[in-house]
Amino acid sequence: MVDWTDPHPPPAGAREGSALPPPPLAEDELVAIPRLAERTGVTPRVLRYWEELGLISPTREHGRLRYSPRDTAIARLTKRLVDSGVSLDGLRMLKELSEREVRRGVAGPDRRELTELALRILYQRKAFREVTGMDEEHYPDGPPPPPHHGPPRPEPPRHGRGPKGRGPHPDPPPPGW
Repeated sequence: MVDWTDPHPPPAGAREGSALPPPPLAEDELVAIPRLAERTGVTPRVLRYWEELGLISPTREHGRLRYSPRDTAIARLTKRLVDSGVSLDGLRMLKELSEREVRRGVAGPDRRELTELALRILYQRKAFREVTGMDEEHYPDGPPPPPHHGPPRPEPPRHGRGPKGRGPHPDPPPPGW
């Protein structure tokens, strides 16, 4: 039976009760903890624990806690790191070191250190986008493409059939291919 009130109906041919991936988040969509748990693959209790540790921090909307796409990205990356063996204490330390660096820049007598930090963060974000092809909020949605360094590589020659399958390929492969 199809539920016509579902804003994200299953694709044609999907069986009822099948596990479908959650719909993508809108750029500014705020979600409640059950939706965040669904999107990250952890329980709401785990998310609340991460919140207690300060690893994620929801905002309040009309008196209710809501999570932004950035919170979703942080939760997904946290899960990946925990699954790979990084401790929650290690993640807390990473967060604290990052925050300490920003606070030190703000507390400085001049704004030079803070300006340098802001520029470094912007360069890191730009490099991240260039290497992965996506913003950090969207990175956990799928594996990043392999990093590309240096000039573009020529496409290896195809062996056998030439363009559109007509006869052998006109260029033999160079030595070492």
